[in-house]
Amino acid sequence: MKLKKILILVIIVIIIIGGVLVFYKFKERKRTDVKIPVLLYHDFIKILPDEDPDDFNYINTPESFEENIQVLLEYGYRPISMEELNNAYNFKIKLPEKPILITFDDGYYSNYEYIYPILKKYNVKASIFIITNKVGKEIDGKKYLGWDECREMQESGLVEIFSHSKRHVFYDRLPVKEILNDVKESYEVIEENLGKKKFKAFAYPYGAYTREMVLALKFSGIDMQIYDIGINNFKNFDKDYIKRINIPCEMTGKEIIEEIEKTN
Repeated sequence: MKLKKILILVIIVIIIIGGVLVFYKFKERKRTDVKIPVLLYHDFIKILPDEDPDDFNYINTPESFEENIQVLLEYGYRPISMEELNNAYNFKIKLPEKPILITFDDGYYSNYEYIYPILKKYNVKASIFIITNKVGKEIDGKKYLGWDECREMQESGLVEIFSHSKRHVFYDRLPVKEILNDVKESYEVIEENLGKKKFKAFAYPYGAYTREMVLALKFSGIDMQIYDIGINNFKNFDKDYIKRINIPCEMTGKEIIEEIEKTN
């Protein structure tokens, strides 16, 4: 009888300990209320023109970019990669207190010529979303990255190369099957030149999408999708609906921080 009571007591203790462990494990896996700003840049030039057809929304100067990085680092922001964000989402790593992601769309050569040296100087991670049909070309006076530049940046461990589509067209105007083929073919070319990718992110051209398309890409192996303007919060983070802040020409680091802080 005494042995029976001891066994019951042991079982109760095991159940209590197990419950406590489960509780703390669940508590640790709870996503924190942390803003995750994703900055978006495009092309960079040394001398700004007097006029710009896009109202200076998609060009910037290397000096302005370096100022942005200096100020963000000074205020405690820590640049992370898209893959690190994905690992944090899957509870493999912890986020820094003030994470931030630096991204570039279209794959302009200026990202290598002007920005890559700055990334190395400050040891900052970034992601470049390339249009694979434009790699190594010069179109309408704009020079695009070649595979050699992409490979060098990727091998540095600082730069991730992802797809911004094959043709850069409005996806919301195309059948889902055609879009799937476009993304698939863009990644086939990327992997042929840069090696197999375990993690894939995709930035929609013009931010144009449909819900059907998002689901289709999700189930076709795209880990993260980016197509909106705003700021993400890790507490309710949706990796199939990632928002970014476009950085127009000469926007200062403090203005970026003000934009982050005012957005819920």
